[in-house]
Amino acid sequence: MSQPTYPTIAPVSLRGVLAAAATIGMVLLGLTACQVGAAPTAAAPTTTANPSTLPSSSTLPSSSSLPPPASASAVAEASAEAVGQGPGGPGSLTVAITSPVAISGHVDTAVTCQTAGARYVASAEGVVHGYSVSDLVRVAGYHGPGTYRAAVTVTVTGPGTNDRVSAVPATAQVTDTGGDVTFVARTAAGRTLAGAITWACSA
Repeated sequence: MSQPTYPTIAPVSLRGVLAAAATIGMVLLGLTACQVGAAPTAAAPTTTANPSTLPSSSTLPSSSSLPPPASASAVAEASAEAVGQGPGGPGSLTVAITSPVAISGHVDTAVTCQTAGARYVASAEGVVHGYSVSDLVRVAGYHGPGTYRAAVTVTVTGPGTNDRVSAVPATAQVTDTGGDVTFVARTAAGRTLAGAITWACSA
């Protein structure tokens, strides 16, 4: 009966085992370093505007849609519209100038009415339809409401006129709350200034 045969195993030295282990360790370290170096970095988030959410030129106000600034003529027209027709109430000046221009209406303004002894003085100034009108009425020998001879000073300035008459004699009707006067006189330039003025004393 024959004996079995076994493969021959070469002897392994300790130095060879340690060298192989060292080689395997270096390989593993290299792989680990590669994995760490290849780790992805987080990218900074970016924001992209959505064109559909931005206002278009059609939704923005255009210069043509904005209201134009008020002109000087518009302001003048607004002032003229504030003037009332007919006589005004307390604290108003009502004018009816017939020459050298035609002005009619009333405007609310400060009207001063004063009595000192036997003297009565009323004065006021206002703008009626773009014309500045002022009057000063003086009555001597005043003793209460009634009709008096008075000295009247009237100034009218505006388009086409810059006229004044000073201390001209006129007839004035004076009441407890105001009065009225009618006048006709020539200015220093030879123009005729005529009309009627009614004043209502301020409260």
